[in-house]
Amino acid sequence: MLLETVDLKKTYRTGKVDVEALRGVDIRIRAGELVAIMGPSGCGKSTLMHLLGAMVRATSGQVLVDGKDIARMNDSERTSVRRTKIGFVFQKLNLLPTLTARANIEIARTIQGSEGDATTDTYLAEILKLLKIDEKLDRKPSELSGGEQQRFAIARAVSHRPAIVLADEPTGALDSKNSEAVLQMFRELNRKFQQTILLVTHNPELAAYADRLIEMRDGLIVHDSGSITSAAASS
Repeated sequence: MLLETVDLKKTYRTGKVDVEALRGVDIRIRAGELVAIMGPSGCGKSTLMHLLGAMVRATSGQVLVDGKDIARMNDSERTSVRRTKIGFVFQKLNLLPTLTARANIEIARTIQGSEGDATTDTYLAEILKLLKIDEKLDRKPSELSGGEQQRFAIARAVSHRPAIVLADEPTGALDSKNSEAVLQMFRELNRKFQQTILLVTHNPELAAYADRLIEMRDGLIVHDSGSITSAAASS
């Protein structure tokens, strides 16, 4: 199993009040799945994404990536997992406005330690062509449309060929036409490169692009269209 959580809980302290963002979440995700995680605002979707991406620590429970519990890792080990195994795409793109799209990607690759690798360069060229932005590398973000900026954010996130891509409301700031195009590109990335992709959204139309739908409410999973039982996982 590539990604798994076991009785995952996260509680935040707000003043004198404890807020239970996650109240015991169990999920099992195979390599190569395209999964949509849906639910109303405040249900725990983004908290789950941040825990899966080793960005915050759980209050209790396990987060297993390739069988290793990142919840028990120190900061250095968690950083290594983020750099080598995980790519992040968020609604807020965080593209550096004074740099070209090419430079934004190159900075990300430097941080990830993948610059200068011929295999990665070939892969990245395929990604840019697939996303239809290979001829716009020398433009700055202000010279790109919203949809094009989001595609570059995707390219940046997957430039080191991560096993897992986590996308938190990736189409939230896009119109319906650009949203559909971006979602289709996620599906093509999943099919062509067998990357495991988790898309967090409140948009029910996204479910049509996913192999599996997980629905959350009040910090719990209330529906999973492709849940994996222990027996099935061990067979």
